[in-house]
Amino acid sequence: MTSANLTFAKVVANPTSMGWSQVYSAGKLFSAISLEKGQETEEKDYLNILGKEILNTLEQEFFTLETKDQESIRKAVLSTSQKIPEEVKVSFVTGAVVGNVLYLFIMGSGKVDIKRGQTLGTLLEAKEEEGKDLKEASGFLQDQDIIILETKAFSDEISESTLLEFLEKPSIDEAAENLAPLVHEKENSLVSSILVSYKEAEEVDEEEAVVAPVSDEAAEEKMEDKKEVEKEEAPSSPSVFPNLKRPNFRRPLRLRGTRNLIVLLIIAVIVVFAISIIFAVKKQENDKLIAAFNSVYPAAEKKYNEGESLVDLNQALARDSFLEAKKILDDSKDKFPKDSSQQKQIEGLSTKVDSALKDTAKASEKEAKEVSKSESPYLSAILDTKALSFAKDEKNVYYVTSNGLFSLANGSKSEKSLVENNDDWTSVGGLATYNTNLYVVEKSDNQILKFVNTGSAYEKTGYFPTSVKVDFSKAVSATIDNNIYVLFSDGTVSKYFKGVRVDFSIKGLDKSLSNPTRVYSNADFDNIYILDKGNSRIVVIDKTGSFKAQYRSKVISNAVDFDVLEADKKIYILSGGKIYEIEI
Repeated sequence: MTSANLTFAKVVANPTSMGWSQVYSAGKLFSAISLEKGQETEEKDYLNILGKEILNTLEQEFFTLETKDQESIRKAVLSTSQKIPEEVKVSFVTGAVVGNVLYLFIMGSGKVDIKRGQTLGTLLEAKEEEGKDLKEASGFLQDQDIIILETKAFSDEISESTLLEFLEKPSIDEAAENLAPLVHEKENSLVSSILVSYKEAEEVDEEEAVVAPVSDEAAEEKMEDKKEVEKEEAPSSPSVFPNLKRPNFRRPLRLRGTRNLIVLLIIAVIVVFAISIIFAVKKQENDKLIAAFNSVYPAAEKKYNEGESLVDLNQALARDSFLEAKKILDDSKDKFPKDSSQQKQIEGLSTKVDSALKDTAKASEKEAKEVSKSESPYLSAILDTKALSFAKDEKNVYYVTSNGLFSLANGSKSEKSLVENNDDWTSVGGLATYNTNLYVVEKSDNQILKFVNTGSAYEKTGYFPTSVKVDFSKAVSATIDNNIYVLFSDGTVSKYFKGVRVDFSIKGLDKSLSNPTRVYSNADFDNIYILDKGNSRIVVIDKTGSFKAQYRSKVISNAVDFDVLEADKKIYILSGGKIYEIEI
Protein backbone atom coordinates (compact mmCIF):
# COMPACT_ATOMS: atom_id res chain seq x y z
CA MET A 1 0.00 0.00 0.00
CA THR A 2 1.34 3.49 -0.91
CA SER A 3 0.86 6.68 1.10
CA ALA A 4 2.33 10.17 0.90
CA ASN A 5 5.07 11.43 3.18
CA LEU A 6 5.47 15.21 3.35
CA THR A 7 8.35 17.12 4.91
CA PHE A 8 8.47 20.90 5.22
CA ALA A 9 11.10 23.64 5.41
CA LYS A 10 10.39 27.33 5.72
CA VAL A 11 12.02 30.64 4.81
CA VAL A 12 10.51 33.72 6.47
CA ALA A 13 11.72 37.34 6.63
CA ASN A 14 11.58 39.51 9.75
CA PRO A 15 8.29 41.43 10.12
CA THR A 16 7.90 45.22 10.33
CA SER A 17 5.03 47.47 11.35
CA MET A 18 4.07 47.84 7.67
CA GLY A 19 4.67 44.30 6.46
CA TRP A 20 4.36 40.77 7.83
CA SER A 21 4.81 37.30 6.39
CA GLN A 22 4.65 33.73 7.65
CA VAL A 23 4.33 30.10 6.58
CA TYR A 24 2.13 27.35 8.00
CA SER A 25 1.95 23.58 7.81
CA ALA A 26 -0.25 20.99 9.51
CA GLY A 27 -0.70 17.46 8.21
CA LYS A 28 -1.32 17.71 4.49
CA LEU A 29 -2.15 21.45 4.53
CA PHE A 30 0.46 24.18 4.02
CA SER A 31 0.50 27.88 3.22
CA ALA A 32 2.68 30.98 2.68
CA ILE A 33 1.24 34.41 3.38
CA SER A 34 2.28 38.07 3.44
CA LEU A 35 0.25 41.09 4.53
CA GLU A 36 1.02 44.73 3.79
CA LYS A 37 -0.84 47.85 4.89
CA GLY A 38 -0.73 51.20 3.21
CA GLN A 39 -0.39 53.37 6.33
CA GLU A 40 0.58 53.13 9.98
CA THR A 41 -2.05 52.13 12.55
CA GLU A 42 -2.04 52.64 16.30
CA GLU A 43 -1.99 48.90 16.91
CA LYS A 44 1.62 47.80 16.39
CA ASP A 45 0.88 44.04 16.15
CA TYR A 46 -2.08 44.54 13.86
CA LEU A 47 -0.67 42.52 10.92
CA ASN A 48 0.70 39.80 13.20
CA ILE A 49 -2.67 39.34 14.93
CA LEU A 50 -4.53 39.47 11.62
CA GLY A 51 -2.19 36.93 10.00
CA LYS A 52 -2.53 34.43 12.83
CA GLU A 53 -6.30 34.82 12.75
CA ILE A 54 -6.31 34.08 8.99
CA LEU A 55 -4.17 30.95 9.42
CA ASN A 56 -6.24 29.72 12.39
CA THR A 57 -9.40 30.16 10.34
CA LEU A 58 -7.87 28.24 7.43
CA GLU A 59 -6.92 25.39 9.76
CA GLN A 60 -10.43 25.21 11.28
CA GLU A 61 -12.15 25.36 7.90
CA PHE A 62 -9.90 22.69 6.37
CA PHE A 63 -9.88 20.11 9.13
CA THR A 64 -13.65 20.24 9.60
CA LEU A 65 -14.21 19.18 5.98
CA GLU A 66 -15.73 15.72 5.68
CA THR A 67 -14.61 15.36 2.07
CA LYS A 68 -11.43 17.06 0.92
CA ASP A 69 -11.52 17.79 -2.80
CA GLN A 70 -11.09 20.81 -5.11
CA GLU A 71 -14.56 22.20 -4.46
CA SER A 72 -14.60 21.79 -0.68
CA ILE A 73 -11.06 23.16 -0.19
CA ARG A 74 -11.90 26.12 -2.43
CA LYS A 75 -14.84 26.97 -0.18
CA ALA A 76 -12.57 26.73 2.86
CA VAL A 77 -10.05 29.14 1.32
CA LEU A 78 -12.77 31.57 0.21
CA SER A 79 -14.30 31.51 3.67
CA THR A 80 -10.87 32.23 5.15
CA SER A 81 -10.27 35.12 2.73
CA GLN A 82 -13.25 36.98 4.20
CA LYS A 83 -11.03 37.73 7.18
CA ILE A 84 -8.74 39.87 4.98
CA PRO A 85 -9.64 43.61 5.06
CA GLU A 86 -9.86 45.47 1.75
CA GLU A 87 -7.13 47.96 2.72
CA VAL A 88 -4.58 45.17 3.31
CA LYS A 89 -2.54 43.94 0.33
CA VAL A 90 -2.29 40.16 0.52
CA SER A 91 -0.21 37.39 -1.01
CA PHE A 92 -1.88 34.18 0.21
CA VAL A 93 -0.72 30.86 -1.30
CA THR A 94 -2.23 27.59 -0.05
CA GLY A 95 -1.66 23.96 -0.93
CA ALA A 96 -3.12 20.65 0.19
CA VAL A 97 -2.22 17.06 -0.65
CA VAL A 98 -4.95 14.41 -0.73
CA GLY A 99 -3.55 11.01 -1.67
CA ASN A 100 -1.22 11.84 -4.55
CA VAL A 101 -3.23 14.86 -5.74
CA LEU A 102 -2.00 18.41 -5.11
CA TYR A 103 -4.57 21.22 -4.79
CA LEU A 104 -3.33 24.83 -5.08
CA PHE A 105 -4.98 28.18 -4.39
CA ILE A 106 -3.70 31.77 -4.60
CA MET A 107 -5.53 34.80 -3.21
CA GLY A 108 -4.12 38.19 -4.23
CA SER A 109 -0.69 37.47 -5.66
CA GLY A 110 1.92 34.73 -5.35
CA LYS A 111 3.50 31.80 -7.10
CA VAL A 112 3.89 28.02 -6.86
CA ASP A 113 6.89 26.27 -8.42
CA ILE A 114 7.68 22.56 -8.61
CA LYS A 115 11.04 20.82 -8.94
CA ARG A 116 10.67 17.51 -10.71
CA GLY A 117 13.94 15.76 -11.48
CA GLN A 118 16.41 18.41 -12.64
CA THR A 119 13.72 20.82 -13.89
CA LEU A 120 12.03 23.73 -12.14
CA GLY A 121 8.66 24.86 -13.46
CA THR A 122 5.76 27.09 -12.47
CA LEU A 123 2.44 25.43 -11.54
CA LEU A 124 0.38 28.51 -10.69
CA GLU A 125 0.98 32.26 -10.53
CA ALA A 126 -1.20 35.27 -9.72
CA LYS A 127 -0.17 38.89 -10.16
CA GLU A 128 -1.32 42.02 -8.33
CA GLU A 129 -2.95 43.54 -11.40
CA GLU A 130 -5.26 40.52 -11.65
CA GLY A 131 -7.02 41.56 -8.42
CA LYS A 132 -7.95 39.43 -5.42
CA ASP A 133 -9.86 36.80 -7.37
CA LEU A 134 -8.98 33.26 -6.34
CA LYS A 135 -6.74 31.33 -8.75
CA GLU A 136 -6.54 27.56 -8.45
CA ALA A 137 -4.98 24.46 -9.97
CA SER A 138 -4.60 20.75 -9.26
CA GLY A 139 -2.58 17.81 -10.50
CA PHE A 140 -0.89 14.51 -9.68
CA LEU A 141 2.38 14.41 -7.76
CA GLN A 142 5.31 12.10 -8.41
CA ASP A 143 7.81 10.62 -5.99
CA GLN A 144 10.60 13.07 -4.98
CA ASP A 145 8.66 16.16 -6.16
CA ILE A 146 9.44 19.40 -4.31
CA ILE A 147 6.69 22.04 -4.18
CA ILE A 148 7.61 25.66 -3.40
CA LEU A 149 4.86 28.04 -2.24
CA GLU A 150 6.08 31.63 -2.61
CA THR A 151 4.70 35.01 -1.67
CA LYS A 152 4.99 37.59 -4.44
CA ALA A 153 7.93 39.24 -2.67
CA PHE A 154 9.80 35.93 -2.50
CA SER A 155 9.36 35.26 -6.24
CA ASP A 156 10.49 38.84 -6.98
CA GLU A 157 13.60 38.68 -4.77
CA ILE A 158 14.76 35.11 -5.48
CA SER A 159 15.36 34.22 -9.14
CA GLU A 160 14.39 30.82 -10.54
CA SER A 161 18.03 29.98 -11.28
CA THR A 162 19.05 30.75 -7.68
CA LEU A 163 16.14 28.73 -6.32
CA LEU A 164 16.97 25.75 -8.53
CA GLU A 165 20.62 25.89 -7.46
CA PHE A 166 19.73 25.65 -3.76
CA LEU A 167 17.11 22.94 -4.37
CA GLU A 168 19.93 20.69 -5.61
CA LYS A 169 21.06 20.40 -1.97
CA PRO A 170 20.60 16.97 -0.32
CA SER A 171 17.52 18.11 1.64
CA ILE A 172 15.00 20.93 1.64
CA ASP A 173 16.17 21.85 5.16
CA GLU A 174 19.63 22.55 3.79
CA ALA A 175 18.10 24.46 0.87
CA ALA A 176 16.10 26.62 3.30
CA GLU A 177 19.19 27.26 5.42
CA ASN A 178 21.05 28.52 2.36
CA LEU A 179 18.13 30.66 1.19
CA ALA A 180 17.59 32.31 4.58
CA PRO A 181 20.67 34.63 4.45
CA LEU A 182 19.64 35.85 0.99
CA VAL A 183 16.13 36.60 2.24
CA HIS A 184 17.30 38.51 5.33
CA GLU A 185 19.83 40.40 3.23
CA LYS A 186 16.97 41.80 1.11
CA GLU A 187 15.30 43.31 4.24
CA ASN A 188 11.88 42.76 2.70
CA SER A 189 9.35 41.81 5.39
CA LEU A 190 6.95 40.34 2.79
CA VAL A 191 9.27 37.50 1.75
CA SER A 192 8.22 34.00 2.81
CA SER A 193 8.17 30.55 1.28
CA ILE A 194 7.46 26.99 2.35
CA LEU A 195 9.30 24.09 0.71
CA VAL A 196 7.39 20.80 0.62
CA SER A 197 9.06 17.48 -0.20
CA TYR A 198 6.73 14.71 -1.39
CA LYS A 199 7.75 11.07 -1.16
CA GLU A 200 5.78 7.89 -1.69
CA ALA A 201 6.18 5.51 1.26
CA GLU A 202 5.47 1.80 0.72
CA GLU A 203 4.26 -0.26 3.63
CA VAL A 204 6.09 -3.63 3.61
CA ASP A 205 5.34 -6.65 5.85
CA GLU A 206 8.70 -7.63 7.27
CA GLU A 207 9.38 -11.38 7.55
CA GLU A 208 10.76 -12.68 10.83
CA ALA A 209 14.12 -14.40 10.60
CA VAL A 210 13.80 -18.17 11.28
CA VAL A 211 16.70 -19.98 13.01
CA ALA A 212 16.86 -23.72 12.32
CA PRO A 213 17.39 -25.84 15.50
CA VAL A 214 20.47 -28.05 15.72
CA SER A 215 19.53 -31.74 15.51
CA ASP A 216 20.57 -34.21 18.21
CA GLU A 217 22.77 -36.10 15.73
CA ALA A 218 24.60 -32.93 14.70
CA ALA A 219 25.16 -32.06 18.35
CA GLU A 220 26.61 -35.47 19.03
CA GLU A 221 28.96 -35.19 16.02
CA LYS A 222 30.13 -31.81 17.27
CA MET A 223 30.93 -33.21 20.71
CA GLU A 224 32.86 -36.12 19.14
CA ASP A 225 34.96 -33.65 17.10
CA LYS A 226 35.74 -31.72 20.26
CA LYS A 227 36.88 -34.86 22.05
CA GLU A 228 39.16 -35.79 19.13
CA VAL A 229 40.84 -32.38 19.27
CA GLU A 230 41.36 -32.62 23.01
CA LYS A 231 42.80 -36.08 22.55
CA GLU A 232 45.32 -34.89 19.98
CA GLU A 233 46.45 -32.03 22.21
CA ALA A 234 46.96 -34.26 25.28
CA PRO A 235 50.62 -35.35 26.05
CA SER A 236 51.55 -38.90 24.98
CA SER A 237 53.56 -39.52 28.22
CA PRO A 238 53.34 -38.21 31.75
CA SER A 239 55.29 -35.01 32.41
CA VAL A 240 58.03 -34.64 34.95
CA PHE A 241 56.51 -31.28 35.90
CA PRO A 242 52.84 -32.02 36.09
CA ASN A 243 52.01 -28.40 36.90
CA LEU A 244 53.98 -26.97 33.95
CA LYS A 245 51.99 -26.73 30.71
CA ARG A 246 53.63 -28.03 27.58
CA PRO A 247 54.09 -25.42 24.85
CA ASN A 248 51.35 -25.53 22.23
CA PHE A 249 53.05 -25.86 18.86
CA ARG A 250 49.80 -25.19 16.98
CA ARG A 251 49.96 -21.50 17.97
CA PRO A 252 52.28 -20.34 15.13
CA LEU A 253 49.72 -21.61 12.63
CA ARG A 254 47.05 -19.48 14.31
CA LEU A 255 49.29 -16.38 14.22
CA ARG A 256 49.85 -16.85 10.52
CA GLY A 257 46.07 -16.92 9.94
CA THR A 258 45.62 -13.74 11.96
CA ARG A 259 48.31 -12.02 9.93
CA ASN A 260 46.56 -12.98 6.72
CA LEU A 261 43.31 -11.61 8.06
CA ILE A 262 44.95 -8.30 8.98
CA VAL A 263 46.47 -8.03 5.49
CA LEU A 264 43.06 -8.68 3.93
CA LEU A 265 41.49 -6.04 6.15
CA ILE A 266 44.15 -3.49 5.18
CA ILE A 267 43.60 -4.26 1.49
CA ALA A 268 39.83 -3.90 1.97
CA VAL A 269 40.28 -0.52 3.69
CA ILE A 270 42.54 0.68 0.87
CA VAL A 271 40.04 -0.45 -1.76
CA VAL A 272 37.14 1.22 0.07
CA PHE A 273 39.21 4.40 0.47
CA ALA A 274 40.12 4.40 -3.23
CA ILE A 275 36.50 3.84 -4.23
CA SER A 276 35.38 6.67 -1.94
CA ILE A 277 37.94 8.99 -3.55
CA ILE A 278 36.71 8.02 -7.02
CA PHE A 279 33.11 8.64 -6.02
CA ALA A 280 34.07 11.96 -4.39
CA VAL A 281 35.83 13.11 -7.57
CA LYS A 282 32.88 12.00 -9.70
CA LYS A 283 30.46 13.78 -7.37
CA GLN A 284 32.55 16.94 -7.56
CA GLU A 285 32.57 16.76 -11.35
CA ASN A 286 28.85 16.05 -11.39
CA ASP A 287 28.18 19.01 -9.07
CA LYS A 288 30.12 21.25 -11.46
CA LEU A 289 28.09 19.94 -14.39
CA ILE A 290 24.84 20.55 -12.54
CA ALA A 291 25.93 24.08 -11.61
CA ALA A 292 26.93 24.80 -15.22
CA PHE A 293 23.66 23.31 -16.48
CA ASN A 294 21.62 25.41 -14.04
CA SER A 295 23.37 28.54 -15.27
CA VAL A 296 22.43 27.76 -18.87
CA TYR A 297 19.28 25.68 -19.31
CA PRO A 298 16.79 27.65 -17.13
CA ALA A 299 17.85 30.95 -18.74
CA ALA A 300 17.53 29.55 -22.26
CA GLU A 301 14.23 27.85 -21.45
CA LYS A 302 12.87 31.11 -20.03
CA LYS A 303 13.75 32.97 -23.25
CA TYR A 304 12.19 30.18 -25.32
CA ASN A 305 8.97 30.32 -23.27
CA GLU A 306 8.92 34.12 -23.62
CA GLY A 307 9.17 33.71 -27.38
CA GLU A 308 6.36 31.15 -27.45
CA SER A 309 4.08 33.53 -25.53
CA LEU A 310 4.84 36.35 -27.99
CA VAL A 311 4.41 34.43 -31.26
CA ASP A 312 0.76 35.40 -31.75
CA LEU A 313 1.30 38.96 -30.49
CA ASN A 314 4.56 40.10 -32.06
CA GLN A 315 6.61 37.70 -34.16
CA ALA A 316 9.58 40.06 -34.27
CA LEU A 317 9.84 40.17 -30.48
CA ALA A 318 9.23 36.43 -30.32
CA ARG A 319 12.07 35.87 -32.76
CA ASP A 320 14.38 38.07 -30.65
CA SER A 321 13.64 35.87 -27.63
CA PHE A 322 14.29 32.70 -29.65
CA LEU A 323 17.59 34.14 -30.89
CA GLU A 324 18.66 34.95 -27.33
CA ALA A 325 17.80 31.39 -26.29
CA LYS A 326 19.80 30.02 -29.23
CA LYS A 327 22.85 32.12 -28.32
CA ILE A 328 22.77 30.87 -24.71
CA LEU A 329 22.53 27.25 -25.89
CA ASP A 330 25.17 27.58 -28.63
CA ASP A 331 27.65 29.12 -26.19
CA SER A 332 27.27 26.10 -23.88
CA LYS A 333 27.53 23.25 -26.42
CA ASP A 334 31.05 22.22 -25.38
CA LYS A 335 30.45 22.45 -21.63
CA PHE A 336 28.81 19.04 -21.20
CA PRO A 337 30.00 15.49 -22.01
CA LYS A 338 28.56 13.81 -25.06
CA ASP A 339 25.48 11.66 -24.31
CA SER A 340 25.20 13.14 -20.79
CA SER A 341 21.71 13.94 -19.50
CA GLN A 342 22.61 17.63 -19.50
CA GLN A 343 23.78 17.54 -23.12
CA LYS A 344 20.63 15.68 -24.19
CA GLN A 345 18.42 18.31 -22.52
CA ILE A 346 20.43 21.11 -24.15
CA GLU A 347 20.09 19.44 -27.58
CA GLY A 348 16.37 18.87 -27.04
CA LEU A 349 15.76 22.53 -26.25
CA SER A 350 18.02 23.58 -29.16
CA THR A 351 15.85 21.56 -31.54
CA LYS A 352 12.71 23.32 -30.27
CA VAL A 353 14.38 26.74 -30.56
CA ASP A 354 15.59 26.05 -34.12
CA SER A 355 12.10 24.94 -35.12
CA ALA A 356 10.59 28.10 -33.62
CA LEU A 357 13.12 30.26 -35.48
CA LYS A 358 12.21 28.60 -38.78
CA ASP A 359 8.51 29.16 -38.15
CA THR A 360 8.98 32.86 -37.33
CA ALA A 361 11.29 33.44 -40.30
CA LYS A 362 8.96 32.06 -42.94
CA ALA A 363 8.56 34.56 -45.76
CA SER A 364 5.11 35.78 -46.65
CA GLU A 365 4.34 34.82 -50.23
CA LYS A 366 2.87 37.90 -51.89
CA GLU A 367 0.81 38.12 -55.04
CA ALA A 368 2.21 40.86 -57.27
CA LYS A 369 -0.36 42.66 -59.40
CA GLU A 370 0.56 44.90 -62.32
CA VAL A 371 -0.35 48.60 -61.95
CA SER A 372 -0.08 51.66 -64.15
CA LYS A 373 3.11 53.74 -64.29
CA SER A 374 1.34 56.68 -62.67
CA GLU A 375 1.11 54.78 -59.38
CA SER A 376 4.84 55.33 -58.78
CA PRO A 377 6.41 58.49 -60.27
CA TYR A 378 9.77 57.26 -58.96
CA LEU A 379 9.73 53.93 -60.83
CA SER A 380 8.16 55.58 -63.87
CA ALA A 381 11.12 57.98 -64.04
CA ILE A 382 13.55 55.04 -63.83
CA LEU A 383 11.75 53.37 -66.76
CA ASP A 384 12.21 56.44 -68.95
CA THR A 385 15.71 57.48 -67.83
CA LYS A 386 19.17 55.98 -68.17
CA ALA A 387 21.24 56.68 -65.07
CA LEU A 388 23.77 55.10 -62.70
CA SER A 389 21.66 55.44 -59.55
CA PHE A 390 18.40 57.00 -58.37
CA ALA A 391 16.95 58.58 -55.21
CA LYS A 392 13.75 60.39 -54.29
CA ASP A 393 12.03 62.66 -51.79
CA GLU A 394 8.39 63.72 -51.56
CA LYS A 395 8.55 66.05 -54.56
CA ASN A 396 11.38 64.96 -56.82
CA VAL A 397 13.25 62.07 -58.34
CA TYR A 398 17.06 62.49 -58.42
CA TYR A 399 19.54 60.59 -60.54
CA VAL A 400 23.24 60.57 -61.27
CA THR A 401 24.95 59.93 -64.60
CA SER A 402 28.54 60.17 -65.72
CA ASN A 403 27.78 63.77 -66.72
CA GLY A 404 26.14 65.10 -63.57
CA LEU A 405 23.29 65.15 -61.06
CA PHE A 406 19.74 65.79 -62.26
CA SER A 407 16.19 66.01 -60.89
CA LEU A 408 12.68 65.44 -62.18
CA ALA A 409 9.61 66.80 -60.44
CA ASN A 410 7.09 64.02 -59.78
CA GLY A 411 5.05 63.43 -62.92
CA SER A 412 7.20 65.80 -65.02
CA LYS A 413 9.26 64.98 -68.11
CA SER A 414 11.37 68.14 -67.80
CA GLU A 415 14.88 67.34 -66.56
CA LYS A 416 16.72 69.86 -64.37
CA SER A 417 20.52 69.88 -64.14
CA LEU A 418 21.77 70.32 -60.57
CA VAL A 419 25.51 69.53 -60.57
CA GLU A 420 27.99 69.06 -63.42
CA ASN A 421 30.48 66.25 -63.01
CA ASN A 422 33.94 67.79 -63.11
CA ASP A 423 35.74 64.49 -62.56
CA ASP A 424 34.14 64.38 -59.09
CA TRP A 425 33.02 60.76 -59.51
CA THR A 426 33.95 57.93 -61.84
CA SER A 427 32.33 54.88 -60.23
CA VAL A 428 29.03 55.32 -58.39
CA GLY A 429 27.96 52.95 -55.58
CA GLY A 430 24.71 54.68 -54.63
CA LEU A 431 22.77 57.95 -54.48
CA ALA A 432 20.73 59.31 -51.54
CA THR A 433 19.01 62.54 -50.56
CA TYR A 434 18.33 64.16 -47.19
CA ASN A 435 16.96 67.68 -46.50
CA THR A 436 17.37 68.49 -50.25
CA ASN A 437 21.10 67.68 -50.03
CA LEU A 438 22.50 64.96 -52.29
CA TYR A 439 24.99 62.22 -51.40
CA VAL A 440 26.96 60.23 -53.99
CA VAL A 441 28.87 57.10 -52.95
CA GLU A 442 32.14 57.31 -54.90
CA LYS A 443 33.66 53.83 -55.05
CA SER A 444 36.98 54.79 -56.63
CA ASP A 445 37.97 57.27 -53.90
CA ASN A 446 36.14 55.45 -51.06
CA GLN A 447 34.28 58.63 -50.23
CA ILE A 448 30.72 59.93 -49.97
CA LEU A 449 30.43 63.21 -51.86
CA LYS A 450 27.99 65.56 -50.17
CA PHE A 451 26.36 68.26 -52.32
CA VAL A 452 24.79 70.91 -50.08
CA ASN A 453 21.81 72.81 -51.51
CA THR A 454 22.45 76.52 -50.86
CA GLY A 455 19.27 77.55 -52.65
CA SER A 456 20.94 78.77 -55.81
CA ALA A 457 23.52 76.03 -56.31
CA TYR A 458 25.04 72.87 -54.84
CA GLU A 459 28.37 73.02 -53.03
CA LYS A 460 30.53 69.89 -52.83
CA THR A 461 32.10 68.64 -49.60
CA GLY A 462 33.56 65.31 -48.48
CA TYR A 463 31.47 63.41 -45.93
CA PHE A 464 34.43 61.61 -44.35
CA PRO A 465 37.50 63.38 -42.94
CA THR A 466 40.80 62.22 -44.43
CA SER A 467 41.60 60.29 -41.24
CA VAL A 468 38.64 57.93 -41.77
CA LYS A 469 39.34 54.92 -43.97
CA VAL A 470 36.47 53.05 -45.66
CA ASP A 471 36.15 50.54 -48.50
CA PHE A 472 33.29 51.16 -50.92
CA SER A 473 34.54 48.89 -53.71
CA LYS A 474 31.48 46.61 -53.30
CA ALA A 475 28.90 49.33 -52.56
CA VAL A 476 25.64 49.01 -54.56
CA SER A 477 23.12 51.34 -52.87
CA ALA A 478 22.68 53.95 -50.13
CA THR A 479 19.87 55.58 -48.15
CA ILE A 480 19.60 58.20 -45.37
CA ASP A 481 17.33 58.71 -42.36
CA ASN A 482 19.79 61.07 -40.58
CA ASN A 483 22.23 58.15 -40.56
CA ILE A 484 23.70 56.95 -43.84
CA TYR A 485 23.28 53.25 -44.67
CA VAL A 486 25.43 51.74 -47.43
CA LEU A 487 24.51 48.33 -48.89
CA PHE A 488 27.25 46.08 -50.27
CA SER A 489 27.02 43.28 -52.82
CA ASP A 490 28.13 40.71 -50.20
CA GLY A 491 24.94 41.37 -48.21
CA THR A 492 26.43 43.55 -45.47
CA VAL A 493 25.23 47.03 -44.50
CA SER A 494 27.41 49.78 -42.98
CA LYS A 495 25.98 52.65 -40.95
CA TYR A 496 27.56 56.12 -40.57
CA PHE A 497 26.68 59.20 -38.54
CA LYS A 498 28.45 62.54 -39.02
CA GLY A 499 31.38 60.90 -40.76
CA VAL A 500 31.88 58.17 -38.15
CA ARG A 501 31.06 54.50 -38.61
CA VAL A 502 28.42 53.17 -36.19
CA ASP A 503 28.27 49.54 -35.06
CA PHE A 504 25.53 47.87 -37.12
CA SER A 505 24.76 44.41 -38.48
CA ILE A 506 21.74 42.48 -39.75
CA LYS A 507 20.46 39.92 -37.23
CA GLY A 508 17.92 37.11 -37.39
CA LEU A 509 17.78 36.23 -41.10
CA ASP A 510 16.95 32.63 -41.93
CA LYS A 511 19.33 32.89 -44.91
CA SER A 512 21.95 35.46 -45.92
CA LEU A 513 21.25 38.13 -48.53
CA SER A 514 22.11 37.07 -52.08
CA ASN A 515 22.74 39.69 -54.77
CA PRO A 516 21.06 42.57 -52.90
CA THR A 517 20.72 45.66 -55.11
CA ARG A 518 18.75 48.34 -53.25
CA VAL A 519 18.32 49.64 -49.70
CA TYR A 520 15.75 52.26 -48.70
CA SER A 521 14.50 54.11 -45.65
CA ASN A 522 13.87 57.67 -44.52
CA ALA A 523 13.46 59.68 -41.32
CA ASP A 524 9.73 58.91 -41.16
CA PHE A 525 10.08 55.15 -41.59
CA ASP A 526 10.22 52.67 -38.70
CA ASN A 527 12.15 50.14 -40.76
CA ILE A 528 14.77 49.62 -43.46
CA TYR A 529 13.88 47.75 -46.68
CA ILE A 530 16.34 45.71 -48.78
CA LEU A 531 15.74 44.36 -52.28
CA ASP A 532 17.26 40.84 -52.18
CA LYS A 533 17.12 39.69 -55.81
CA GLY A 534 19.03 36.45 -55.29
CA ASN A 535 16.38 35.15 -52.89
CA SER A 536 13.42 36.78 -54.70
CA ARG A 537 12.41 38.65 -51.59
CA ILE A 538 12.24 42.03 -49.88
CA VAL A 539 13.73 41.93 -46.38
CA VAL A 540 12.54 44.26 -43.62
CA ILE A 541 14.80 45.08 -40.65
CA ASP A 542 14.39 47.65 -37.90
CA LYS A 543 16.81 50.54 -37.33
CA THR A 544 18.94 48.33 -35.04
CA GLY A 545 19.37 45.67 -37.73
CA SER A 546 17.00 43.08 -36.26
CA PHE A 547 14.87 41.04 -38.66
CA LYS A 548 11.20 42.09 -38.84
CA ALA A 549 9.67 40.44 -41.90
CA GLN A 550 10.28 39.26 -45.45
CA TYR A 551 8.07 39.24 -48.53
CA ARG A 552 8.61 36.86 -51.42
CA SER A 553 7.40 37.17 -55.01
CA LYS A 554 8.60 35.78 -58.36
CA VAL A 555 8.85 39.25 -59.93
CA ILE A 556 11.55 40.27 -57.42
CA SER A 557 14.16 37.99 -59.01
CA ASN A 558 14.27 40.35 -62.05
CA ALA A 559 13.55 43.57 -60.16
CA VAL A 560 15.44 46.75 -61.11
CA ASP A 561 14.28 48.90 -58.16
CA PHE A 562 11.43 49.29 -55.69
CA ASP A 563 9.36 52.08 -54.15
CA VAL A 564 8.28 51.57 -50.53
CA LEU A 565 5.19 53.31 -49.11
CA GLU A 566 5.36 52.19 -45.47
CA ALA A 567 2.37 54.22 -44.24
CA ASP A 568 0.20 52.87 -47.07
CA LYS A 569 1.47 49.32 -46.44
CA LYS A 570 2.46 48.69 -50.04
CA ILE A 571 5.59 48.28 -52.14
CA TYR A 572 5.89 48.96 -55.89
CA ILE A 573 8.40 46.83 -57.80
CA LEU A 574 9.92 47.61 -61.22
CA SER A 575 10.52 44.28 -62.98
CA GLY A 576 10.65 43.32 -66.66
CA GLY A 577 9.71 46.83 -67.77
CA LYS A 578 6.49 46.74 -65.71
CA ILE A 579 5.44 48.07 -62.31
CA TYR A 580 3.90 45.67 -59.81
CA GLU A 581 2.32 46.21 -56.41
CA ILE A 582 2.45 43.98 -53.31
CA GLU A 583 0.72 44.66 -50.02
CA ILE A 584 2.61 44.40 -46.72
